[in-house]
Amino acid sequence: MLKNKSIFIGGIWHETNTFSNKKTFIKDFKSYQWHENKNLITRNRNTNTEISGFLDVLNQRSLNVIPSLFTAAVPSGIVTKKTFLKIVNKIIYHLDKEKIDGVLLALHGALVVENIPLAELFLVKKIKKKLKKNIPIVATFDLHANLSFELFEICEMLIGYDTFPHIDMRTRGREAAFHLCKMIKNGKRPKKIFKKLPILTVPQMQCTNDPPMNDIMKFVFNSEKQIGIDSISVSPGFPYSDIKNLGLTIIGYGSKLNALQIECNKISDFILTNKNKFIPKSLTVDELERNLLNFKKLKKPIVITDPSDNVGGGALGDNTEILGILIKHKLPGTIIIWSPYLTKKNYKDRFFCEYIGPNVNYDDKFSKISGEIIFKANNFSYIRDGLYMTGQKVKMGNVLVIKTKFNLKIIFTENRVMPFDDKHIKVFGINPRQEDIIVTKSGSAWKIAFGKIAKTVFNVDTNGICSSNVKKIRYSNKYLKKYWPLNE
Repeated sequence: MLKNKSIFIGGIWHETNTFSNKKTFIKDFKSYQWHENKNLITRNRNTNTEISGFLDVLNQRSLNVIPSLFTAAVPSGIVTKKTFLKIVNKIIYHLDKEKIDGVLLALHGALVVENIPLAELFLVKKIKKKLKKNIPIVATFDLHANLSFELFEICEMLIGYDTFPHIDMRTRGREAAFHLCKMIKNGKRPKKIFKKLPILTVPQMQCTNDPPMNDIMKFVFNSEKQIGIDSISVSPGFPYSDIKNLGLTIIGYGSKLNALQIECNKISDFILTNKNKFIPKSLTVDELERNLLNFKKLKKPIVITDPSDNVGGGALGDNTEILGILIKHKLPGTIIIWSPYLTKKNYKDRFFCEYIGPNVNYDDKFSKISGEIIFKANNFSYIRDGLYMTGQKVKMGNVLVIKTKFNLKIIFTENRVMPFDDKHIKVFGINPRQEDIIVTKSGSAWKIAFGKIAKTVFNVDTNGICSSNVKKIRYSNKYLKKYWPLNE
């Protein structure tokens, strides 16, 4: 029976790029998403998030919801130990072991904290210590999770995203809550299986609408239809963390262990056979410039992706290599650059003329920008209306938009912004369909915002920390040399 049962919900979300020198502090979580106590419910209800999915099922079944804290920060460098322990303590503060019948957590799976190995496992262990014996814990995780066997073991179920770009978070939240309720009702725990493959893949090749991931997901969905199987998740992982749990992970749950083993082995064999399809195709900066010499003949809009400077992968979003080409050849379009030092200046007139360049991590390349200031605002924000995290408030901070004489719009933001929808340029009166060029600091997430309108796409491997070529990444762990494609 589920009547009068109480479910504890919360979580922490961060995709940690250990190659970034921008550490992540408590202010980074509070400035992005910090939903505590009742705000966790009110801020997430009817949004495309895992928390909203939890609430859908729990409210439908009239269960008592005990909210704690859900917090997230924009992907960046390693999270400080002090920050993480504050968050853990906040979550634990709301935990009353006498009332809890089940736990639902929204985790990412790629969180890295200084001096705390397996940070998400650390959190779950802290929660478990406060619970009565045999209280089930179910968590969701991102498709880019670097899952550990230890986290898999301690949780009754882990439910991963099926999509990238991510549009199924609410659905996965519902799935997690459904399985938790089932466990509480019948007292049974599913059989489970864990497989780690020594394969490193980059985000731009993990899109579930394109090969090889769309073919892999077809295998997954077919396997989930088999008798005795409840859920199978595939996590290609996040390669920009120098940790031991890298690699592609397959996990499965169900009532029949033999069936799980058979289906997970089929998926594993298919992935290993087709691993070469994960090799990305991208242009160098020089090759991009040569392609743009034919600008007039290219079909518009042209989308230029800069996955090496992917904000959603922990890069800063301040690389100006592509911007330099647009200025050099006087090409019109739109580009967003993270430049907090510019947005904090007080520009009294309408004319802008400054040299700008990257803050850190890149070669000192500066471009002179001259143009009209067409938009200026402090503490600017908007509400997402796209498929990704619908209803989420996006805090851009101070914003400055410059328009050159050749109609290049340069959007400078105080906060780093992930291009999950087209509204982040529409809010400045820019119509994406009418733009000649749109530059995105993104691996695959740009496809939600601009995929349907793009007539020409150039993927460029710039000098960023999220390179399309994993062989350029300087891993310290020697065992990773055995991983594909590093072993070739």
